[in-house]
Amino acid sequence: MNRNILHLILVLLQCAFCVDASYAQSRQSDSLKNKQLAYNRYLKEMADKKAHDEKLALAKKNSNVVMYDSKGNKVESSVSKDGSKVTTTTIIIPSTLNTKFNVDTINTDSVFLKVMKAKNRLQVYYRGRLLTAYKCVFGPNHLDQKLCEGDRRTPEGTFTIQSCKDHLKWDKFLLLDYPNDESRRLFEENKRKGVIPKCATIGGLVGIHGIWPYGDNVIEMKHNWTDGCVSLKNADVEELAKLVKPGVTKITIVR
Repeated sequence: MNRNILHLILVLLQCAFCVDASYAQSRQSDSLKNKQLAYNRYLKEMADKKAHDEKLALAKKNSNVVMYDSKGNKVESSVSKDGSKVTTTTIIIPSTLNTKFNVDTINTDSVFLKVMKAKNRLQVYYRGRLLTAYKCVFGPNHLDQKLCEGDRRTPEGTFTIQSCKDHLKWDKFLLLDYPNDESRRLFEENKRKGVIPKCATIGGLVGIHGIWPYGDNVIEMKHNWTDGCVSLKNADVEELAKLVKPGVTKITIVR
């Protein structure tokens, strides 16, 4: 009898120990789980803080960004101090295309021309400020640099207006000093590199001229038809002819 009671007591003690061990293990597991959850929250808070700080730094660095749209209008973008809001303002800039001016007040010594082939524009600068602009067209390969005679490309670089004369077909013809020293240097370099044949010639008679009568729509449609010259509407080339001074007026042609 005593032996049975003792055995029962031992069994009860073992059960109690198992329950305590299981409870302790459960508490330990819950504690580890809570610690892991707390650590995960900490990592998330740190990541959010870092992202916020980076956003603020970017906002301070690029708080005011100025760009220009395809129409030449000024677009200003500003970011709020906390980086949460971007404000965009478009400032409409009046077009200088065919701006009216008094030719008699222009000192031709202070005129400079710039041609932008990609935009089909010829700009006139007077004393460093943009005076007016004209639509223009070129040859079929107008975005490429001229390499040699017959490629129907418009040369890029800075040139001087050599002469300004009436033209039987194209109303007016403003001759450029192409090829100049830089043109010849590039031409010889391309020959050495094998870009053009050794028998190629450099070409010449590149200028600014008008178009056949009633052909203004060709300029409007940006139809690049010339052999490499710059073509304007006749009224525009006649006005331009009054602004240039042969041997003095410079023109820069860019892509």
